[in-house]
Amino acid sequence: MPHYDYDKDYPFAAFITNLGKYNEGALVGEWVKFPTTAEELKKVFERIGIGAKDDFGQTYEEWFITDYDCYVDGLYDLLGEYANLDELNYLASKLEDMSQNDYERFQAAMEIGDHTGSIQELINLTENLDCYDVYPDIHDHDDLGRYYIEELDAMQVPEHLRNYIDYEAYGRDIALEESGQFTDLGYVRDTGDSFHEYYDGERGSIPEEYRVMTFQDDIPEEEVSEWAMDLAYDMDEFFRQHDPQYAAEHPEEHAAKEEIYENLMAGRISALDEKLAALGQTQEDYLPSEIEKFKDATGYEECLDVDPQAIREAIENPDQSHVDEMLAFAEQANREYEAELYGQQAAPTPDDRETGETVRTPRGTFHVTDMSREQMEAAGYGFHHESEDGKYLIMANGSRGFAIPSGAAPEHTAPEKLTVLVVEPMKEPYVKEIDPGLHALQAEVGGDIAASYPFDDPVGLVLNDEGKLIGLDLNRSLRDEHGEIYDIVAGTFLVVGLGPESFASLPPDTDSGEQCKPYLDHYEEARDQDLPALRVWSQPAPW
Repeated sequence: MPHYDYDKDYPFAAFITNLGKYNEGALVGEWVKFPTTAEELKKVFERIGIGAKDDFGQTYEEWFITDYDCYVDGLYDLLGEYANLDELNYLASKLEDMSQNDYERFQAAMEIGDHTGSIQELINLTENLDCYDVYPDIHDHDDLGRYYIEELDAMQVPEHLRNYIDYEAYGRDIALEESGQFTDLGYVRDTGDSFHEYYDGERGSIPEEYRVMTFQDDIPEEEVSEWAMDLAYDMDEFFRQHDPQYAAEHPEEHAAKEEIYENLMAGRISALDEKLAALGQTQEDYLPSEIEKFKDATGYEECLDVDPQAIREAIENPDQSHVDEMLAFAEQANREYEAELYGQQAAPTPDDRETGETVRTPRGTFHVTDMSREQMEAAGYGFHHESEDGKYLIMANGSRGFAIPSGAAPEHTAPEKLTVLVVEPMKEPYVKEIDPGLHALQAEVGGDIAASYPFDDPVGLVLNDEGKLIGLDLNRSLRDEHGEIYDIVAGTFLVVGLGPESFASLPPDTDSGEQCKPYLDHYEEARDQDLPALRVWSQPAPW
Protein backbone atom coordinates (compact mmCIF):
# COMPACT_ATOMS: atom_id res chain seq x y z
CA MET A 1 0.00 0.00 0.00
CA PRO A 2 1.41 3.44 -0.90
CA HIS A 3 2.00 6.32 1.52
CA TYR A 4 -0.82 8.88 1.15
CA ASP A 5 -0.69 12.52 2.28
CA TYR A 6 -0.98 13.12 6.05
CA ASP A 7 -0.14 9.44 6.67
CA LYS A 8 -3.72 8.39 5.89
CA ASP A 9 -4.36 4.71 5.19
CA TYR A 10 -6.92 5.36 2.43
CA PRO A 11 -6.79 7.52 -0.72
CA PHE A 12 -10.06 9.41 -0.26
CA ALA A 13 -13.41 9.47 1.54
CA ALA A 14 -16.81 10.72 0.33
CA PHE A 15 -19.69 12.21 2.34
CA ILE A 16 -22.73 10.43 0.87
CA THR A 17 -25.93 12.42 1.45
CA ASN A 18 -29.65 11.57 1.30
CA LEU A 19 -30.87 13.91 -1.48
CA GLY A 20 -34.51 13.79 -0.42
CA LYS A 21 -33.66 14.80 3.15
CA TYR A 22 -31.32 17.48 1.81
CA ASN A 23 -34.16 19.00 -0.23
CA GLU A 24 -36.26 19.02 2.94
CA GLY A 25 -33.56 21.10 4.66
CA ALA A 26 -31.75 18.34 6.59
CA LEU A 27 -28.17 17.24 5.94
CA VAL A 28 -28.34 13.48 6.53
CA GLY A 29 -25.24 11.65 5.39
CA GLU A 30 -22.15 9.74 6.39
CA TRP A 31 -18.44 9.65 5.53
CA VAL A 32 -17.36 6.54 3.61
CA LYS A 33 -13.70 5.63 3.18
CA PHE A 34 -12.73 4.14 -0.17
CA PRO A 35 -12.11 1.39 -1.07
CA THR A 36 -15.14 -0.05 0.68
CA THR A 37 -17.44 -3.09 0.32
CA ALA A 38 -21.01 -3.63 -0.84
CA GLU A 39 -21.94 -4.82 2.67
CA GLU A 40 -20.57 -1.68 4.33
CA LEU A 41 -22.17 0.65 1.76
CA LYS A 42 -25.54 -1.07 2.20
CA LYS A 43 -25.36 -0.36 5.95
CA VAL A 44 -24.48 3.28 5.25
CA PHE A 45 -27.49 3.65 2.93
CA GLU A 46 -29.75 2.16 5.61
CA ARG A 47 -28.36 4.51 8.29
CA ILE A 48 -28.89 7.63 6.16
CA GLY A 49 -32.43 6.59 5.17
CA ILE A 50 -32.02 5.52 1.54
CA GLY A 51 -34.90 3.08 1.02
CA ALA A 52 -36.95 4.46 3.92
CA LYS A 53 -40.24 6.31 3.37
CA ASP A 54 -41.08 9.92 4.19
CA ASP A 55 -44.22 11.18 5.95
CA PHE A 56 -46.18 10.90 2.70
CA GLY A 57 -45.14 7.33 1.95
CA GLN A 58 -42.59 8.29 -0.72
CA THR A 59 -39.31 6.35 -0.72
CA TYR A 60 -36.00 8.13 -0.26
CA GLU A 61 -34.02 6.64 -3.14
CA GLU A 62 -31.72 9.39 -4.40
CA TRP A 63 -28.33 10.35 -3.02
CA PHE A 64 -25.39 12.55 -3.92
CA ILE A 65 -21.93 13.39 -2.57
CA THR A 66 -21.58 16.72 -0.76
CA ASP A 67 -17.85 16.61 0.02
CA TYR A 68 -14.63 14.63 -0.32
CA ASP A 69 -11.59 14.10 1.90
CA CYS A 70 -8.81 13.48 -0.61
CA TYR A 71 -5.19 12.52 0.09
CA VAL A 72 -3.99 12.02 -3.49
CA ASP A 73 -2.57 15.20 -5.07
CA GLY A 74 -4.63 16.47 -8.02
CA LEU A 75 -7.55 14.08 -7.52
CA TYR A 76 -10.02 16.29 -5.63
CA ASP A 77 -11.04 18.40 -8.65
CA LEU A 78 -12.02 15.27 -10.62
CA LEU A 79 -14.46 13.97 -8.01
CA GLY A 80 -18.06 15.07 -8.67
CA GLU A 81 -21.19 15.18 -6.56
CA TYR A 82 -22.93 12.56 -8.73
CA ALA A 83 -19.90 10.27 -9.15
CA ASN A 84 -20.45 6.56 -9.79
CA LEU A 85 -19.69 4.75 -6.52
CA ASP A 86 -18.61 1.57 -8.33
CA GLU A 87 -16.16 3.65 -10.36
CA LEU A 88 -14.83 5.43 -7.28
CA ASN A 89 -14.27 2.08 -5.57
CA TYR A 90 -12.54 0.73 -8.68
CA LEU A 91 -10.06 3.64 -8.66
CA ALA A 92 -9.47 3.48 -4.90
CA SER A 93 -8.84 -0.27 -5.07
CA LYS A 94 -6.31 0.14 -7.89
CA LEU A 95 -4.49 2.81 -5.86
CA GLU A 96 -4.54 0.60 -2.79
CA ASP A 97 -2.91 -2.27 -4.70
CA MET A 98 0.03 -0.14 -5.90
CA SER A 99 3.59 -0.35 -4.67
CA GLN A 100 5.18 2.90 -3.52
CA ASN A 101 7.20 3.03 -6.74
CA ASP A 102 4.10 2.68 -8.92
CA TYR A 103 2.24 5.24 -6.81
CA GLU A 104 5.02 7.78 -7.39
CA ARG A 105 4.79 7.17 -11.14
CA PHE A 106 1.01 7.64 -10.92
CA GLN A 107 1.45 10.93 -9.04
CA ALA A 108 4.07 12.13 -11.52
CA ALA A 109 1.73 11.36 -14.46
CA MET A 110 -1.03 13.23 -12.59
CA GLU A 111 1.23 16.26 -12.20
CA ILE A 112 2.10 16.47 -15.90
CA GLY A 113 -1.59 16.03 -16.77
CA ASP A 114 -1.40 12.83 -18.79
CA HIS A 115 -4.71 10.92 -19.01
CA THR A 116 -6.19 12.79 -16.05
CA GLY A 117 -9.41 14.24 -17.46
CA SER A 118 -11.84 11.91 -15.69
CA ILE A 119 -12.10 9.02 -13.23
CA GLN A 120 -12.27 6.68 -16.23
CA GLU A 121 -8.94 7.99 -17.54
CA LEU A 122 -7.33 7.72 -14.10
CA ILE A 123 -8.39 4.07 -13.82
CA ASN A 124 -6.77 3.40 -17.20
CA LEU A 125 -3.69 5.31 -16.06
CA THR A 126 -3.25 2.89 -13.14
CA GLU A 127 -3.01 0.08 -15.71
CA ASN A 128 -0.44 1.89 -17.89
CA LEU A 129 2.26 3.01 -15.47
CA ASP A 130 4.90 1.22 -17.55
CA CYS A 131 4.55 4.17 -19.95
CA TYR A 132 6.48 6.38 -17.49
CA ASP A 133 9.92 6.46 -15.89
CA VAL A 134 10.54 8.67 -12.86
CA TYR A 135 14.00 9.82 -11.73
CA PRO A 136 13.45 11.25 -8.22
CA ASP A 137 16.91 12.84 -7.85
CA ILE A 138 16.79 14.85 -11.07
CA HIS A 139 15.13 18.26 -10.64
CA ASP A 140 16.51 20.47 -13.45
CA HIS A 141 18.30 20.37 -16.79
CA ASP A 142 21.74 20.49 -15.16
CA ASP A 143 20.93 17.39 -13.07
CA LEU A 144 19.64 15.64 -16.19
CA GLY A 145 22.74 16.45 -18.24
CA ARG A 146 25.08 15.22 -15.51
CA TYR A 147 23.07 12.03 -15.04
CA TYR A 148 23.26 11.14 -18.72
CA ILE A 149 26.99 11.95 -19.05
CA GLU A 150 28.30 10.75 -15.70
CA GLU A 151 25.92 7.88 -14.86
CA LEU A 152 24.75 6.58 -18.22
CA ASP A 153 27.97 7.40 -20.13
CA ALA A 154 25.92 8.89 -22.94
CA MET A 155 29.01 10.91 -23.91
CA GLN A 156 32.65 10.00 -23.30
CA VAL A 157 34.22 13.08 -21.67
CA PRO A 158 37.80 13.04 -20.28
CA GLU A 159 37.98 13.87 -16.60
CA HIS A 160 40.02 17.04 -17.14
CA LEU A 161 37.37 18.45 -19.55
CA ARG A 162 34.26 17.84 -17.45
CA ASN A 163 34.30 21.33 -15.91
CA TYR A 164 33.94 22.79 -19.42
CA ILE A 165 30.75 20.90 -20.32
CA ASP A 166 27.46 22.84 -20.40
CA TYR A 167 25.42 20.19 -18.60
CA GLU A 168 22.32 22.38 -18.51
CA ALA A 169 22.24 22.84 -22.29
CA TYR A 170 22.86 19.12 -22.82
CA GLY A 171 20.08 18.24 -20.35
CA ARG A 172 17.71 20.63 -22.10
CA ASP A 173 18.33 18.85 -25.42
CA ILE A 174 17.74 15.46 -23.77
CA ALA A 175 14.43 16.62 -22.23
CA LEU A 176 13.23 17.98 -25.58
CA GLU A 177 14.24 14.82 -27.41
CA GLU A 178 12.37 12.45 -25.09
CA SER A 179 9.51 14.85 -24.13
CA GLY A 180 10.50 14.70 -20.48
CA GLN A 181 9.17 17.03 -17.75
CA PHE A 182 10.25 18.04 -14.26
CA THR A 183 7.80 17.50 -11.40
CA ASP A 184 7.88 17.65 -7.61
CA LEU A 185 8.66 13.94 -7.71
CA GLY A 186 11.60 14.35 -10.09
CA TYR A 187 12.14 14.00 -13.82
CA VAL A 188 9.44 12.09 -15.76
CA ARG A 189 9.83 10.70 -19.26
CA ASP A 190 7.66 8.66 -21.60
CA THR A 191 9.04 5.14 -22.10
CA GLY A 192 7.40 4.84 -25.51
CA ASP A 193 5.11 1.97 -24.48
CA SER A 194 1.57 2.05 -25.91
CA PHE A 195 -1.22 3.34 -23.67
CA HIS A 196 -4.13 0.85 -23.63
CA GLU A 197 -7.73 1.39 -22.56
CA TYR A 198 -8.80 -1.33 -20.14
CA TYR A 199 -11.91 0.40 -18.80
CA ASP A 200 -14.42 1.98 -21.22
CA GLY A 201 -16.61 3.73 -18.65
CA GLU A 202 -19.39 1.14 -18.73
CA ARG A 203 -20.46 -0.57 -15.50
CA GLY A 204 -20.07 -3.97 -17.12
CA SER A 205 -16.34 -3.27 -17.54
CA ILE A 206 -15.82 -2.91 -13.79
CA PRO A 207 -14.61 -6.22 -12.33
CA GLU A 208 -17.09 -7.80 -9.91
CA GLU A 209 -14.71 -7.53 -6.93
CA TYR A 210 -14.72 -3.72 -7.19
CA ARG A 211 -18.50 -3.22 -7.48
CA VAL A 212 -20.18 -1.94 -4.33
CA MET A 213 -23.70 -1.09 -5.58
CA THR A 214 -24.72 -4.70 -6.17
CA PHE A 215 -27.09 -4.56 -3.18
CA GLN A 216 -29.31 -2.20 -5.23
CA ASP A 217 -29.50 -4.54 -8.21
CA ASP A 218 -32.79 -6.13 -7.14
CA ILE A 219 -35.17 -3.22 -6.67
CA PRO A 220 -38.88 -3.99 -6.13
CA GLU A 221 -40.98 -3.31 -9.20
CA GLU A 222 -43.04 -0.74 -7.29
CA GLU A 223 -39.92 1.29 -6.47
CA VAL A 224 -38.66 1.06 -10.05
CA SER A 225 -42.04 2.37 -11.25
CA GLU A 226 -41.98 5.28 -8.79
CA TRP A 227 -38.40 6.10 -9.75
CA ALA A 228 -39.26 6.07 -13.45
CA MET A 229 -42.28 8.34 -12.86
CA ASP A 230 -40.15 10.85 -10.92
CA LEU A 231 -37.57 10.84 -13.72
CA ALA A 232 -40.29 11.24 -16.36
CA TYR A 233 -41.71 14.25 -14.50
CA ASP A 234 -38.27 15.91 -14.16
CA MET A 235 -37.32 15.27 -17.79
CA ASP A 236 -40.61 16.59 -19.15
CA GLU A 237 -40.21 19.78 -17.11
CA PHE A 238 -36.60 20.19 -18.31
CA PHE A 239 -37.50 19.63 -21.97
CA ARG A 240 -40.35 22.16 -21.79
CA GLN A 241 -38.07 24.81 -20.32
CA HIS A 242 -35.19 24.30 -22.75
CA ASP A 243 -36.65 22.95 -26.01
CA PRO A 244 -39.44 24.93 -27.72
CA GLN A 245 -39.96 22.21 -30.31
CA TYR A 246 -40.64 19.62 -27.61
CA ALA A 247 -43.21 21.89 -25.97
CA ALA A 248 -44.94 22.46 -29.29
CA GLU A 249 -45.02 18.74 -30.13
CA HIS A 250 -46.22 17.67 -26.65
CA PRO A 251 -48.96 20.11 -25.59
CA GLU A 252 -50.49 17.56 -23.18
CA GLU A 253 -48.08 17.40 -20.22
CA HIS A 254 -49.61 14.31 -18.64
CA ALA A 255 -49.45 12.32 -21.87
CA ALA A 256 -45.85 13.41 -22.45
CA LYS A 257 -44.82 12.28 -18.96
CA GLU A 258 -46.57 8.95 -19.49
CA GLU A 259 -44.67 8.44 -22.76
CA ILE A 260 -41.29 9.10 -21.08
CA TYR A 261 -42.29 6.82 -18.19
CA GLU A 262 -43.20 3.97 -20.55
CA ASN A 263 -39.90 4.35 -22.42
CA LEU A 264 -37.95 4.19 -19.15
CA MET A 265 -39.83 1.12 -17.94
CA ALA A 266 -39.39 -0.61 -21.31
CA GLY A 267 -35.65 0.17 -21.44
CA ARG A 268 -35.93 2.51 -24.43
CA ILE A 269 -33.53 5.08 -22.99
CA SER A 270 -30.92 5.94 -25.64
CA ALA A 271 -33.15 8.56 -27.30
CA LEU A 272 -33.60 10.30 -23.93
CA ASP A 273 -29.81 10.26 -23.41
CA GLU A 274 -29.34 11.81 -26.84
CA LYS A 275 -31.92 14.53 -26.25
CA LEU A 276 -30.31 15.54 -22.95
CA ALA A 277 -26.87 15.60 -24.60
CA ALA A 278 -28.22 17.76 -27.44
CA LEU A 279 -29.45 20.25 -24.83
CA GLY A 280 -25.96 20.50 -23.33
CA GLN A 281 -26.35 18.06 -20.44
CA THR A 282 -23.31 15.99 -19.39
CA GLN A 283 -22.81 13.11 -16.95
CA GLU A 284 -21.93 15.70 -14.30
CA ASP A 285 -25.50 17.06 -14.45
CA TYR A 286 -28.40 15.71 -12.42
CA LEU A 287 -30.67 14.15 -15.06
CA PRO A 288 -28.00 12.20 -17.03
CA SER A 289 -26.46 10.93 -13.78
CA GLU A 290 -29.87 9.79 -12.50
CA ILE A 291 -30.58 8.00 -15.77
CA GLU A 292 -27.23 6.20 -15.45
CA LYS A 293 -28.17 5.12 -11.91
CA PHE A 294 -31.57 3.97 -13.20
CA LYS A 295 -29.96 1.96 -16.00
CA ASP A 296 -27.46 0.38 -13.62
CA ALA A 297 -30.16 -0.51 -11.10
CA THR A 298 -32.59 -1.98 -13.65
CA GLY A 299 -30.07 -3.97 -15.67
CA TYR A 300 -30.47 -1.86 -18.80
CA GLU A 301 -28.79 -3.31 -21.90
CA GLU A 302 -28.20 -1.02 -24.88
CA CYS A 303 -28.65 -3.85 -27.36
CA LEU A 304 -32.26 -4.25 -26.13
CA ASP A 305 -33.03 -0.53 -26.49
CA VAL A 306 -35.33 -1.04 -29.48
CA ASP A 307 -38.98 -0.04 -29.65
CA PRO A 308 -41.10 -3.06 -30.71
CA GLN A 309 -43.57 -0.67 -32.32
CA ALA A 310 -40.75 0.72 -34.48
CA ILE A 311 -39.90 -2.80 -35.61
CA ARG A 312 -43.54 -3.48 -36.53
CA GLU A 313 -43.73 -0.19 -38.45
CA ALA A 314 -40.49 -1.02 -40.25
CA ILE A 315 -41.94 -4.35 -41.42
CA GLU A 316 -45.30 -2.87 -42.45
CA ASN A 317 -44.02 0.42 -43.92
CA PRO A 318 -40.37 0.01 -44.85
CA ASP A 319 -40.28 3.25 -46.85
CA GLN A 320 -41.45 5.28 -43.85
CA SER A 321 -39.29 3.74 -41.14
CA HIS A 322 -35.72 3.47 -39.89
CA VAL A 323 -35.35 0.04 -41.44
CA ASP A 324 -32.07 0.99 -43.16
CA GLU A 325 -30.57 2.05 -39.85
CA MET A 326 -31.68 -1.18 -38.13
CA LEU A 327 -30.34 -3.29 -40.99
CA ALA A 328 -27.01 -1.45 -40.83
CA PHE A 329 -26.86 -2.12 -37.10
CA ALA A 330 -27.57 -5.82 -37.65
CA GLU A 331 -24.99 -6.06 -40.44
CA GLN A 332 -22.33 -4.42 -38.25
CA ALA A 333 -23.14 -6.85 -35.42
CA ASN A 334 -22.84 -9.76 -37.86
CA ARG A 335 -19.46 -8.52 -39.14
CA GLU A 336 -18.14 -8.27 -35.59
CA TYR A 337 -19.46 -11.77 -34.79
CA GLU A 338 -17.78 -13.27 -37.86
CA ALA A 339 -14.52 -11.50 -37.07
CA GLU A 340 -14.56 -12.92 -33.56
CA LEU A 341 -15.56 -16.37 -34.82
CA TYR A 342 -12.81 -16.63 -37.43
CA GLY A 343 -10.12 -14.71 -35.56
CA GLN A 344 -10.25 -11.77 -37.95
CA GLN A 345 -9.94 -8.16 -36.87
CA ALA A 346 -13.29 -6.36 -36.88
CA ALA A 347 -13.72 -3.24 -38.97
CA PRO A 348 -12.86 -0.07 -37.03
CA THR A 349 -15.67 1.63 -35.11
CA PRO A 350 -15.96 5.35 -34.32
CA ASP A 351 -15.43 4.57 -30.62
CA ASP A 352 -12.14 2.82 -31.38
CA ARG A 353 -10.87 5.80 -33.34
CA GLU A 354 -11.90 8.68 -31.06
CA THR A 355 -9.25 11.41 -30.91
CA GLY A 356 -10.24 12.74 -27.50
CA GLU A 357 -11.52 16.02 -29.02
CA THR A 358 -15.13 17.19 -29.09
CA VAL A 359 -17.03 19.50 -31.44
CA ARG A 360 -20.01 21.54 -30.26
CA THR A 361 -22.81 22.47 -32.67
CA PRO A 362 -26.28 23.94 -32.01
CA ARG A 363 -27.56 20.32 -31.96
CA GLY A 364 -25.19 19.00 -29.31
CA THR A 365 -21.63 18.00 -28.49
CA PHE A 366 -20.00 15.24 -30.52
CA HIS A 367 -16.79 13.24 -30.08
CA VAL A 368 -14.32 13.50 -32.98
CA THR A 369 -13.23 10.26 -34.67
CA ASP A 370 -10.47 10.03 -37.28
CA MET A 371 -12.43 7.66 -39.55
CA SER A 372 -13.14 8.82 -43.11
CA ARG A 373 -16.62 9.49 -44.42
CA GLU A 374 -16.46 6.26 -46.42
CA GLN A 375 -15.55 4.26 -43.30
CA MET A 376 -18.35 5.91 -41.34
CA GLU A 377 -20.87 5.09 -44.07
CA ALA A 378 -19.61 1.50 -44.15
CA ALA A 379 -20.21 1.35 -40.39
CA GLY A 380 -23.84 2.43 -40.87
CA TYR A 381 -23.52 6.18 -40.28
CA GLY A 382 -25.01 8.81 -42.58
CA PHE A 383 -24.49 12.56 -42.96
CA HIS A 384 -26.54 14.49 -40.37
CA HIS A 385 -25.31 18.10 -40.43
CA GLU A 386 -22.19 20.26 -40.61
CA SER A 387 -20.46 22.29 -37.87
CA GLU A 388 -20.97 26.04 -38.07
CA ASP A 389 -17.35 26.66 -39.15
CA GLY A 390 -17.59 23.96 -41.83
CA LYS A 391 -14.59 22.06 -40.50
CA TYR A 392 -16.50 18.96 -39.37
CA LEU A 393 -19.27 16.71 -40.67
CA ILE A 394 -21.62 15.17 -38.11
CA MET A 395 -22.33 11.54 -39.02
CA ALA A 396 -25.16 9.70 -37.21
CA ASN A 397 -26.91 6.34 -37.26
CA GLY A 398 -30.21 7.24 -35.61
CA SER A 399 -29.00 6.66 -32.07
CA ARG A 400 -25.46 8.08 -31.92
CA GLY A 401 -23.45 10.76 -33.67
CA PHE A 402 -19.75 11.53 -34.25
CA ALA A 403 -17.78 14.37 -35.83
CA ILE A 404 -15.26 13.77 -38.62
CA PRO A 405 -13.04 16.34 -40.38
CA SER A 406 -14.76 17.64 -43.49
CA GLY A 407 -11.52 17.38 -45.48
CA ALA A 408 -12.03 20.66 -47.31
CA ALA A 409 -11.91 24.32 -46.42
CA PRO A 410 -15.53 25.52 -46.54
CA GLU A 411 -16.80 28.67 -48.11
CA HIS A 412 -17.83 30.75 -45.15
CA THR A 413 -21.18 32.46 -45.39
CA ALA A 414 -22.56 34.69 -42.73
CA PRO A 415 -25.42 32.99 -40.84
CA GLU A 416 -28.83 34.48 -41.44
CA LYS A 417 -29.90 36.98 -38.79
CA LEU A 418 -33.01 36.52 -36.68
CA THR A 419 -35.63 39.27 -36.65
CA VAL A 420 -37.07 39.48 -33.14
CA LEU A 421 -39.02 41.87 -30.95
CA VAL A 422 -37.14 43.15 -27.90
CA VAL A 423 -39.31 44.06 -24.89
CA GLU A 424 -37.50 45.89 -22.09
CA PRO A 425 -39.09 46.71 -18.70
CA MET A 426 -41.58 49.57 -19.06
CA LYS A 427 -40.15 50.70 -22.41
CA GLU A 428 -41.62 50.65 -25.88
CA PRO A 429 -40.78 47.36 -27.67
CA TYR A 430 -38.58 47.54 -30.75
CA VAL A 431 -37.54 45.30 -33.64
CA LYS A 432 -33.95 44.06 -33.77
CA GLU A 433 -31.85 41.69 -35.86
CA ILE A 434 -29.62 39.37 -33.82
CA ASP A 435 -27.26 36.50 -34.55
CA PRO A 436 -28.78 33.01 -34.38
CA GLY A 437 -27.70 30.69 -31.59
CA LEU A 438 -27.81 30.33 -27.84
CA HIS A 439 -25.12 32.89 -27.00
CA ALA A 440 -26.88 35.74 -28.79
CA LEU A 441 -30.17 34.95 -27.01
CA GLN A 442 -28.42 34.82 -23.63
CA ALA A 443 -26.72 38.15 -24.31
CA GLU A 444 -30.06 39.82 -25.08
CA VAL A 445 -31.82 38.62 -21.89
CA GLY A 446 -28.73 38.82 -19.67
CA GLY A 447 -28.34 35.18 -18.57
CA ASP A 448 -29.57 31.61 -19.03
CA ILE A 449 -32.74 31.42 -21.08
CA ALA A 450 -36.15 29.89 -20.57
CA ALA A 451 -39.08 29.85 -22.99
CA SER A 452 -42.79 30.57 -22.65
CA TYR A 453 -45.58 30.13 -25.21
CA PRO A 454 -48.53 32.44 -24.38
CA PHE A 455 -49.76 32.74 -28.01
CA ASP A 456 -51.54 30.27 -30.31
CA ASP A 457 -49.29 31.46 -33.16
CA PRO A 458 -45.91 29.77 -33.84
CA VAL A 459 -44.07 32.27 -31.65
CA GLY A 460 -42.56 32.15 -28.18
CA LEU A 461 -41.02 34.33 -25.51
CA VAL A 462 -37.33 33.93 -24.65
CA LEU A 463 -36.68 35.27 -21.15
CA ASN A 464 -34.13 35.17 -18.36
CA ASP A 465 -34.57 31.88 -16.49
CA GLU A 466 -33.60 33.47 -13.15
CA GLY A 467 -35.02 36.97 -13.70
CA LYS A 468 -37.08 37.08 -10.52
CA LEU A 469 -34.47 35.32 -8.41
CA ILE A 470 -31.75 37.86 -9.24
CA GLY A 471 -34.07 40.85 -8.85
CA LEU A 472 -34.47 42.07 -12.44
CA ASP A 473 -37.08 44.79 -13.00
CA LEU A 474 -40.61 43.51 -13.59
CA ASN A 475 -41.62 43.88 -17.24
CA ARG A 476 -44.95 42.60 -18.63
CA SER A 477 -47.69 40.31 -17.38
CA LEU A 478 -48.75 36.97 -18.85
CA ARG A 479 -52.54 36.57 -18.90
CA ASP A 480 -54.86 33.61 -19.48
CA GLU A 481 -57.80 33.51 -21.88
CA HIS A 482 -59.94 35.35 -19.30
CA GLY A 483 -57.47 38.20 -19.00
CA GLU A 484 -56.31 37.15 -15.54
CA ILE A 485 -52.61 37.52 -14.69
CA TYR A 486 -50.93 34.18 -14.01
CA ASP A 487 -47.30 35.36 -14.10
CA ILE A 488 -45.11 38.42 -14.66
CA VAL A 489 -41.86 38.38 -16.63
CA ALA A 490 -38.82 39.94 -14.95
CA GLY A 491 -36.11 41.50 -17.12
CA THR A 492 -35.83 41.97 -20.87
CA PHE A 493 -37.46 39.30 -23.04
CA LEU A 494 -37.65 38.55 -26.77
CA VAL A 495 -40.59 37.58 -28.97
CA VAL A 496 -39.28 35.06 -31.51
CA GLY A 497 -40.62 32.74 -34.17
CA LEU A 498 -40.55 28.95 -33.87
CA GLY A 499 -38.73 26.97 -36.55
CA PRO A 500 -38.71 23.19 -37.09
CA GLU A 501 -35.69 22.68 -34.81
CA SER A 502 -34.87 26.02 -33.19
CA PHE A 503 -35.97 29.61 -32.73
CA ALA A 504 -36.51 31.61 -35.93
CA SER A 505 -37.45 35.09 -37.16
CA LEU A 506 -40.96 36.28 -36.37
CA PRO A 507 -43.45 35.31 -39.12
CA PRO A 508 -45.01 38.16 -41.16
CA ASP A 509 -48.48 39.42 -40.23
CA THR A 510 -51.16 38.13 -42.63
CA ASP A 511 -52.90 41.56 -42.76
CA SER A 512 -50.08 44.09 -42.80
CA GLY A 513 -47.24 41.89 -44.06
CA GLU A 514 -45.01 43.31 -41.32
CA GLN A 515 -43.12 40.75 -39.27
CA CYS A 516 -43.50 42.12 -35.76
CA LYS A 517 -46.49 44.48 -35.90
CA PRO A 518 -49.10 42.39 -33.99
CA TYR A 519 -46.72 41.75 -31.10
CA LEU A 520 -45.35 45.30 -31.19
CA ASP A 521 -48.90 46.63 -30.77
CA HIS A 522 -49.71 44.01 -28.12
CA TYR A 523 -46.80 44.86 -25.84
CA GLU A 524 -47.14 48.63 -26.35
CA GLU A 525 -50.72 48.37 -25.04
CA ALA A 526 -49.70 45.93 -22.29
CA ARG A 527 -47.16 48.39 -20.91
CA ASP A 528 -49.84 50.87 -19.81
CA GLN A 529 -52.28 48.12 -18.84
CA ASP A 530 -49.72 46.39 -16.59
CA LEU A 531 -48.52 49.44 -14.63
CA PRO A 532 -50.99 49.06 -11.71
CA ALA A 533 -50.33 45.32 -11.44
CA LEU A 534 -46.58 45.80 -11.48
CA ARG A 535 -46.80 48.30 -8.63
CA VAL A 536 -48.65 45.71 -6.54
CA TRP A 537 -46.23 42.90 -7.41
CA SER A 538 -43.27 45.18 -6.61
CA GLN A 539 -44.43 45.92 -3.06
CA PRO A 540 -42.42 44.07 -0.37
CA ALA A 541 -44.27 41.45 1.66
CA PRO A 542 -45.63 42.82 5.01
CA TRP A 543 -43.69 40.23 6.99
